[in-house]
Amino acid sequence: MSIKNFFILFRKSEHEKELRKKLSLMELNIKELETALHALQNQKMADQGTKTNEPPIIIEKINIEKIILDKYELNNNFGQLGIKELKGKLNIGATYGGEFTPMTKNEEEEELKKEKENEKAEKKESEHERGPKINIKAKKEK
Repeated sequence: MSIKNFFILFRKSEHEKELRKKLSLMELNIKELETALHALQNQKMADQGTKTNEPPIIIEKINIEKIILDKYELNNNFGQLGIKELKGKLNIGATYGGEFTPMTKNEEEEELKKEKENEKAEKKESEHERGPKINIKAKKEK
C-alpha cells in the first residue's frame, strides 16, 4: 500500500467525523427550535383564552366638544372631466359693451317690479286655465 492511499483514507475519516459533528449540532438546533415553537403556540393559545373572557366594550354616545385639524388636503382631478361644449366670451381689459355695464339701484328696482308683475300675470292665467273650483260634500244620514 502506498503512502498516498494511506493519507487519502486518513482524510476521508476526518471528513466523516466533521460531518457527523455538524449533523449532531444541527439536530440539537432543530430540537431547540421545536421546543421554542411549542412554547410560543401554548402561550398564544393561553392569550386567546384570556381575551375571550372579557366582555366587549359598547359605546352608546360620544360628545365631541372641539376638533383641531392640522392639515386638510383637497384634490380636484379635472383631467377626468369631459367638456362637450364651451360657450361664452373672454374679455381682457376694459370693455364698455351694453351687456356688461353694471345696473344702478333704480334700474334694479324696476327690473324686480317687472318680474313680480310677470309672476302675478302668470298666476292669473294659470287660474283661468284651471276653471272654477268646486267642492262637493255628501249629506250625513242619521
